[in-house]
Amino acid sequence: MSTARLLVDRRERRLLLVAAGAFLLLCLIEARLPLPEYLSGTILEPILVSDAARSISAGVLVSLVAAYIFYLLIDYFPRSAKEAKSIFVLNSLLAAVLDSYDRCRVFGHETALPHVQRHVLEDDWLEQTIVDIKDRNAKFLPLKLAMQTAHTRLDDFRNALVLAVNLSPERALQWLVIIDKIRLFAESYGEQPEVPEDKIHLADSESDENPLRLYKGDLGFRFLEVVEESQRWLQQNGPKA
Repeated sequence: MSTARLLVDRRERRLLLVAAGAFLLLCLIEARLPLPEYLSGTILEPILVSDAARSISAGVLVSLVAAYIFYLLIDYFPRSAKEAKSIFVLNSLLAAVLDSYDRCRVFGHETALPHVQRHVLEDDWLEQTIVDIKDRNAKFLPLKLAMQTAHTRLDDFRNALVLAVNLSPERALQWLVIIDKIRLFAESYGEQPEVPEDKIHLADSESDENPLRLYKGDLGFRFLEVVEESQRWLQQNGPKA
């Protein structure tokens, strides 16, 4: 991730181009190529062929290249490694909620973060889940278990905001939106209406006789918001981060 970011991030790309340009110029100076004919006899000729000018130019260019190398070793790579670890923690929190829905585990809210399944962070899974919810193919029990995990992990999402703040203001804002979606989803905890035993089998029915129909619809809508916001986050901070 850190190496790829050198080409993706606009600021890092500019620094790389400057360092690469300085290195190429340094190579041309040290190669001592003959002066082009169209520059011969011009006021630039004494400067370009001067040993002093070449020495000063080479010194400046060497300093630029050396400064960039020190920047990579002392600042960029250590910072990128730290950011990758922070993103891993943030993504693990998202995976905890999504995994509870995917595996439909009653004790999913008790699963430690290192043990949650991270395939739920892949775009294919997220896209298919969005389609399922919009098509009303999501089941009640997975939605309920995901909501319970969101309720259990809500404070973890809030406390992890400091990690997003350290990444960048844009990521902090994005994480605040995720916290809002998790909070709204978690607010459904304890709101489930009572279901008579003879109507439990209607839990996933769209019939008006289903006492859970409205509650399930609310869970589906709130979880859809969580999944969509998770997808936006992961497009910049992917599952491999």
